[in-house]
Parts: sequence; structure tokens; C-alpha cells
Amino acid sequence: MAWGRDRGSGGGCLSVLALLVALAALFVAWSAYKRTGGTLGQLTQGVKISEIGDIGNGDWQGALAKAREKLQEHRPEVESQHNLEQVNRDVAQIRESLERAFRGSGGEAKEKWRGLDGDLDRLQAQLREGGAKAKATLDEVLEKMKR
Repeated sequence: MAWGRDRGSGGGCLSVLALLVALAALFVAWSAYKRTGGTLGQLTQGVKISEIGDIGNGDWQGALAKAREKLQEHRPEVESQHNLEQVNRDVAQIRESLERAFRGSGGEAKEKWRGLDGDLDRLQAQLREGGAKAKATLDEVLEKMKR
């Protein structure tokens, strides 16, 4: 054993030295970043929710608004019955996102989610089959999301 006489006493100095080197490297990197004009606010600003799939737990109102917006974009496709497979995939993705968002919410919000999820499931089935019923169901879901 080159670092000490006992197994328990070796390496303590080396770990402290490694910690100090890591802290010095962090300080140098932060100084260089600040020197180029960067701020902590700019670093944290890059971390933002941009897609419906990225919405985390608890923000169910924001998730609902984004889901409604996304479904509203697909309304012309459902009306003309074009590209229904893509709309169906997007509805499935919206359902998963909303499920994650509503997971941490209270009882009343969860009850709203159950009703909405049932309507979205019905919409998916109608999109698979095709037909004019999907448009009416989509309008129902959009109206329910407003409330």
C-alpha cells in the first residue's frame, strides 16, 4: 500500500485534492462564461417547456391549454378526413402528456381528467374508423377543454 499503512486511512488526502481541483475547474469555467457576457438567468432560460410531451407533473392547466391548441390545429384535417393516422398518433401523445400532467393534481382535476380521457379515447376510435363522427367528438373535446 503506497498511500498509507492501514486500509482505512489511505486516500483521504487524494480525495480532498481531487475535490479542490474540481472546484477550481468549476470556478475557471464559470469565470470564462461570465467574461463572455453569460449570466445564470441565460443558463436557466434554456430549460423551458416547448412541446406538449415535455409538460411535467402539476402543470395541468398549461398542459390542457397546449393540448387544446394542438387539437385545434388538427380540426381542418379531421373535417376533411385527411391524414387521420397522424391525428390519431398526436391524440395518443396528447393523452399521455395530459395523464402525466394530471398525475399530481387534486381530486376535482383528476375527475375532469377521467372524463376528458374517455372522450379522447372515443375520438381515437372514431379516427381509426373514419367518418363524420370524429369531427363532432373533436368539437366536444375542445369545448370540454375550455371549461
